[in-house]
Amino acid sequence: MLINEEKNRSNQRHAVICSGVVAVVIILLALKWPLALLALPLAWCVYHLLRRRTLRRIKVVAEPLPEDWLEVLQSHVVFYQALDEAGRERFRNLVKVFIDEVPVTGIRTDVDDVTHVLVAASAVIPIFGFEDWEYSGLGEILIYPGAFNEEYQTDQGVSRNTLGMIGVNHLSGVMILSKPDLVSGFQNHNDKRNVGIHEFAHLVDKADGSVDGLPNRVAGDAAAPWIGWVAEELKRDPRAREEIDDYAYTNEAEYFAVLSEYFFEAPELLQQRHPEVYSMMRKMYHQDTRSFLSAVKPRARRVGRNSPCPCGSSKKYKKCCSRRTKRGMRLST
Repeated sequence: MLINEEKNRSNQRHAVICSGVVAVVIILLALKWPLALLALPLAWCVYHLLRRRTLRRIKVVAEPLPEDWLEVLQSHVVFYQALDEAGRERFRNLVKVFIDEVPVTGIRTDVDDVTHVLVAASAVIPIFGFEDWEYSGLGEILIYPGAFNEEYQTDQGVSRNTLGMIGVNHLSGVMILSKPDLVSGFQNHNDKRNVGIHEFAHLVDKADGSVDGLPNRVAGDAAAPWIGWVAEELKRDPRAREEIDDYAYTNEAEYFAVLSEYFFEAPELLQQRHPEVYSMMRKMYHQDTRSFLSAVKPRARRVGRNSPCPCGSSKKYKKCCSRRTKRGMRLST
């Protein structure tokens, strides 16, 4: 998603060549039909269209990250906190590009800075190890006020057990996330649950055209051992599955997504108990999460001024307990 000098020059050359071809065709046509010269501005339009996204990304990256967004990264995203300064800068730039290009829409709920930035962080974390990644086909993310059912209902009185999903059929290209579950996934880094990372892991899996638990685009030489491992795991006696969430055993796709949560939330635990699985996921994601996440010392979560207040009042922290903490009252963590 990021544009370096080489990519910029390559895009510029491509745009010049394509627009030049269009201009030459128009001029040749004008030799027989002079009025064809009126279409010459089309060459400029072609150049502009081919350059538009690249130039837009360069502009977005050059702009500073808003302070409120930075506050969310610093207070909620342990992955960001664990990176060195160069890694943090790259992470911030990827967040800016993602937020600029992918609409995040609230359905019967608002999309505040916390929600917006955590969606972007969920997208960036799984693909941070790739030099050049595009979530092709992702058109919009819908934020629901809570868990929902298969008919996308969130009303009281109906069974609601879905926290997030990748849309199909008429919702193709859409991701749906439960707002409170998205936020809670970043509040406890060690619980091995993060619905945002889970759903974006499905998109990594889907990059080869199908959500089947085998991300062929990234698997490389880990593909064969991964297929064998998952096949054996899905046959395991349910009574022997105490270490991994039961939902992983729904099918191959869910196993990959759930293990991705473990890989990014509790890599040290995964490496200790299943070193072969950790090794395969490290190769697929091109990241050694254990090497840097395990160095992050747990700390009390810093609550942003615009974050929902931890007391559960539904008010922003700055309008609720922030006033009391300034008088010496400490928040429980």
